[in-house]
Amino acid sequence: MRSPRRKLQQAFTFLMFLLISITDSLAAEAKTVFEPVHWAYSSFFGTGWYQVEDTRSVFVVKVPIRQTLRTSSLTESGSRKLGVEIRYPVTVGLHDIEDLGGIIENDNFATASLTPGVELEIPINPRWYLRTLAHVGWGSDLRNDDSAWIYYAGVKSRYTFPAEKYQWSILAGLYYAGYSPDDGRSDHLAVAQVGTELRQPLNKVTFHGEPVDLHWTFMYSFLGNELHFNLPDGTFDPIQDQVELGLQVSLRNRPFKLWFLDIHRLGMGYQFSSDGQFTAITFSMNSWFRK
Repeated sequence: MRSPRRKLQQAFTFLMFLLISITDSLAAEAKTVFEPVHWAYSSFFGTGWYQVEDTRSVFVVKVPIRQTLRTSSLTESGSRKLGVEIRYPVTVGLHDIEDLGGIIENDNFATASLTPGVELEIPINPRWYLRTLAHVGWGSDLRNDDSAWIYYAGVKSRYTFPAEKYQWSILAGLYYAGYSPDDGRSDHLAVAQVGTELRQPLNKVTFHGEPVDLHWTFMYSFLGNELHFNLPDGTFDPIQDQVELGLQVSLRNRPFKLWFLDIHRLGMGYQFSSDGQFTAITFSMNSWFRK
């Protein structure tokens, strides 16, 4: 018959073995889950200056080259025609730069990607429009041979309320984005957005004789998969949502012209996470619904 001391030693050994097993399992899971945000997501998030805890910065420029094959329309009899656009967005990112005027250090790097796609605009009724999008392309870290296939798809919704002067719209969107690198683990991201937009006419302000409008936007984004930003001390900072406040200016009856580009709106926005760790300044040349 085993003594109580012997039983206690065996129980202690079993508990230590169980604790070590659980710790190893959690460590392996953390290593799998907490991967840092990959540069391939730059193509999805678009033009802006993104920063996490004053330690990690990314400056992204996305050129929204597009070709309109057909504009959407809806007749009084209910006959609808889908709008079709072919997109050729080119994205260039500078990662971990300290400031716009600084010198890029050795541990910084630049990326470039091309993610062509097709977007359809669907009129449901005169006030409610849907927009679907599907993009796939390829990008590369220009410093080394790191490259990845990039993809994102989604659907947007815009409902506009009747108004004589100030026009309100309800905005919503669902997206799925991801990448598959040549080396390493693939990853994906789901995003749900809801927000509102106000168009404010400035009838006394004109540009080359054309009346000017302001567009105020509020948008909340929930990330179905948390983004984990790696910090210099080796820890990870998870971001699970974003809030954006935006202001744009447009000509009422025609776009701005910049060389061969039609700029329907010109503006900027401020993004931040609910915990205040993530901030961004974004730039736009189109509405949220068409960007």
